[in-house]
Amino acid sequence: MTDLSLARTRARERARTVGIVAEAADEQTTLAAIGRALRFPDYHATSIDALAESVRDLSWLPVGPVELIWADGPLRDADPRTHRLIQEILHGASGTEGERPFRVTRVS
Repeated sequence: MTDLSLARTRARERARTVGIVAEAADEQTTLAAIGRALRFPDYHATSIDALAESVRDLSWLPVGPVELIWADGPLRDADPRTHRLIQEILHGASGTEGERPFRVTRVS
């Protein structure tokens, strides 16, 4: 079982909503993949600022824990600056309490 498969299996045991981002190696592809993984509404823009706002909201998702599995290696290797920004945003939103607690699991 790969790291991604194992992370997916474990996430499904603890979260109601599980999103997966893999093989995204640039800013726009990564932002779009996160948006799809977390089912962002169509009105959400694809930008770093919109990501920061969206991952702190998640009100469109069913009530329950939310986990994003991010295979971040491709972006980290291709664009370290953008990787760092996205990582900071996701880290800042993870561990939130409330109806939809958010968690990020990074896999290589």
